[in-house]
Amino acid sequence: MNHMENNHLLKMGIVVHDIEAAARHYCELFGMEMPPISIPDPHAAPEPTEDSYTWQRGELRPTRTKMCVLKMGPMVLELLEPYDEPSPWNEYKQSRGQGVHFVMFTVNGFNQHIDFLEGKGYPLNHKGEYGAGRYGYFDSEDKLGVTLGLQELGPKQD
Repeated sequence: MNHMENNHLLKMGIVVHDIEAAARHYCELFGMEMPPISIPDPHAAPEPTEDSYTWQRGELRPTRTKMCVLKMGPMVLELLEPYDEPSPWNEYKQSRGQGVHFVMFTVNGFNQHIDFLEGKGYPLNHKGEYGAGRYGYFDSEDKLGVTLGLQELGPKQD
């Protein structure tokens, strides 16, 4: 592999202080219906399995966040209000406040892309599996100005 296999931007992740207010403002601005907001139970730590886990900086962690998905044509805005616990979204919030945390591209060959990006000097800092897909974030802010995210949908491919 000598380059990423896809350059189609799928989603942008925006860290916000108040997800209800931010979602309401986006919906009013664009004339959209208010989508549901996913609010994980802050007291229930999910148990990782082979098909559902999150890993950050070498450890399995719950990495919970409130999330709202706004479909904007072919792209998705993902609003994220992180809990005050270790997660890539809380790291961003603690260091920068609100803002664009990541841009995410869809790829085939998730593990090959991880190897390729790490070989280019973008270490993987977070990844997750959620049954029908997987995603990862790379330390890329110094070179790209934003966290690079990859997502693969469908069954695992090795």
